[in-house]
This record gives sequence, structure tokens and C-alpha cells, in this order.
Amino acid sequence: MSDEQAEAGESGGVDESADASAQPTAAEQGPGPDPSVADSETADPEVAALKPQAQAALRMLRSVPLLGALPTWAAVLAVLGLASLALILVVLVLKTGLLVIYQGLGGLLSVLLVSLVLAYLLDPLIDRFERGGWSRSVAIGVSLGLFVAAGSVATLLTIPYVVTEVSDLGDNMDGYLKATGENLVVLERWLSEQTGVAVDLRLAGLSERLPGLLQRLNLDGLDPIRVLAGKLVGSTFGLLGTVLQWSLLPLFTFFFLRDFDAIKRGLFELVPCRWRRDTVDHYLEIDERMGRFVRGQLMVSAILAVIYSLGLGLFTDIDLAVLVGVLAGLLFVVPYFGTFLGIIAGSVLAFLKFGVDAEILKVWAVFAVGQGIEGALLTPKIVGDSVGLHPVVVVLALVAGGNLFGFLGILLAVPIAAAVQVLLATVLGWYRDSQWFREGEGDAPLADEIL
Repeated sequence: MSDEQAEAGESGGVDESADASAQPTAAEQGPGPDPSVADSETADPEVAALKPQAQAALRMLRSVPLLGALPTWAAVLAVLGLASLALILVVLVLKTGLLVIYQGLGGLLSVLLVSLVLAYLLDPLIDRFERGGWSRSVAIGVSLGLFVAAGSVATLLTIPYVVTEVSDLGDNMDGYLKATGENLVVLERWLSEQTGVAVDLRLAGLSERLPGLLQRLNLDGLDPIRVLAGKLVGSTFGLLGTVLQWSLLPLFTFFFLRDFDAIKRGLFELVPCRWRRDTVDHYLEIDERMGRFVRGQLMVSAILAVIYSLGLGLFTDIDLAVLVGVLAGLLFVVPYFGTFLGIIAGSVLAFLKFGVDAEILKVWAVFAVGQGIEGALLTPKIVGDSVGLHPVVVVLALVAGGNLFGFLGILLAVPIAAAVQVLLATVLGWYRDSQWFREGEGDAPLADEIL
């Protein structure tokens, strides 16, 4: 061996010894991963077939001592049960927190939430103005100015009509109730003639007692001018406080719109980096569903308000026709709720004024035409079929939100329902992609066999 090779060998030996001394010992490294666990997870076809996020979740479950000894399906069920309990606890804590905040802020919290909803609805319009070269503050000012002007004009045009119609209804209520009593007596006689049995519903006595009942009935409460005057005299501070709170709505909406992108950016930066991709994907889907539903439903409600008010005003002679139509249309923001209330209110008003008459059928025809237009044209074209929020889900969410959190729950019901639906779709996707679900797929019968 030459002197150069000897020197190279000595230097190599020095380097190897130096590297060996530089590497930490097994004791310094600490306990490594359990090879049996790694081998079992690699060999498990269920784990291998799952997505990386699901594999990470499953490894986290198996790292828990009590859950690691359970089968995969039992561990998943246990975690779902614990998650359900945690969700119930979160809802209770959230309810308590909202009640505390509501007690502190009072009606101002409702104004803040409404302004936040308006900012969310108007943000795409402001972004479009910005892309056209407008300053964001100028675009917000112009949009809110048009919004406030349109609302003011609509209010000024509506108030005189409502005051006149309600006052006339109060003046005519005496005659309406007397005529109703007489119509009920005629109905009792007609039932007796048709059935051949003496039907005694004691309606004749009711007809005789109606004048005395009307004397004790305070019909002045139907006069909006007297009601407003009583409110002003009896609770001036409370009424002025409410007016002052809601007068801040444009101001809050302006600042929310101006800082909307900064608010979203700040909230997103609080999300851990490992979860940001999933958060972005879920947020975009939730935003698309919720935005399309809310904006589309508001537009459908406004169009139905015009259809119902014109139909009832032109084709029927009931009192408060335009008011009933407008309210029925606007309340359609809760699917079919406004239509249901409009049919009941219109039928009662038609019966009070005309008795059992064709006017009731006219009221039903107006709402039937409106519902036909909504189902065949408005909802498919404006809201679309891909929103994913079924009307039953919306109604249940609004009822649950109202029962849990009152008015605040109603405001938050649709966004929470959209978020829950997207998250459930993600969980169902993991479930359908699992090896446990797809095992025996080739021999499994199709759902058509049970239909």
C-alpha cells in the first residue's frame, strides 16, 4: 500500500470516528417510533386507503391509550360521541356568552349583527366597484347612500297607506264582526239542511253577544296614530333609544365594509398553517353556498312582495291588501313561511268583509300564481339548484336558532347551517373513501333495488 493510500485511510478513519462521535447515541435520541405500530399501520389496508388527513387523524386516535386498544370502528364511534358531547357543551357555553353580551349591549348587538350581514351581502358589489377604479370608501358611501335613500322613499310612501288602511279597518271592525256572526248563523242552518240533523253550534247566541263584546273590546289599539302617540308619551326614552340605535346601522355598515378584507385576513392568519389549505377550501364552499342562498332568497322575496301586493291590490277588494302582500313576500326569506301567513291573513280579511264568498278564492288564486312563478322561474333562475340548503333544513335551522338564541340565533342560523352541511359533506367523503365502506363493493346491491 502506498504512502498516499495510507494517509487517505488514516484520514478516512479519523473522519469516520469524528462522524461517529458527532452522532448522538441511542440514549440521547430518546425512544423512537414503535416499529410494531408503524408496521401494523402500513399493513392495514383500511389505513392505506384513507386520505392523508384521515390517516393522520387515525394515528392520533391510536396514540391515545384507551382508544388504541379498540378496533377502528369502535374508536371512531367513541370519538364521535365525545365530539357530540363537546359540541353540546360549546353550544351551551356559546348561548351563555351571547346572553351575557346581549344583556350588556342590549339592542345594539342586533344592530351590529344586522350591519355585519349587510356588509357581507354588499362586499361583492363594493369589490366590483373597486375593480372598476373606484375608491373603496367612495364606493361604500355611494352604495349606502342609495340604500338609505331607497329605504327612506319606500318608508315615506308606505306609512300613509298603512295608517289609512289600518284606521279604516278599525272603524269597520264593528260591522265586520256583526256580519261574521250573521254568516256563522247562516252556516249553522246550511249544515242542518245538508246533513238532516239539527246542528246547534250556539252561534246564534254568539251573534247576540257580539255587540256587548265589541263595547268591551278596545278597537282604538288598531289605530297606529294613537298607538304611536301612546308610545311617545308613555316611553319616550325607550322609543328614542331604539331609534338612535338603529340610526347607527349605516355607520356600522360603512366601517364593516371598509375593513371587511382586513377582518377576513386577520381571522385567517389566526388559523394554524397546517390547517390553512383545508380552511380555505371549506371557507370558499361555505361562502358560495351561503352567499348564493341569502342573496338569491332576498331577491326572490322582494319580487314576490311585488307580485303578491299587486295581485291582492288589483284582483281582490280586501282591506290591507298591499300590506299583506308586501309582508307575505318579505317573510318568504324563510321559505314558504310568508306565503303561509299571507294566505291565512288574506283569507281572514276576506271572510270578515265578505263572508263565505268568491273573494277567498281570489286570495288563494293570487298566492297560487305567485308560488307557481316562484317554483318554476324565480328560485331555479336566481337561487339555483346547487346551493345545497334544502328549505326544510333552513326552516329547522331558523326554528332551532330562534329557540336557542332568540333573534340573534335567527340571524346566525343560515350561516351555521351552511357551515355544518359543508363539514358533514367532508366527513361523509372520508367515510365513503374508506376501505371499510368500499369492502365488497363489487357484490353490493344498488339502491335502485329497494325503490
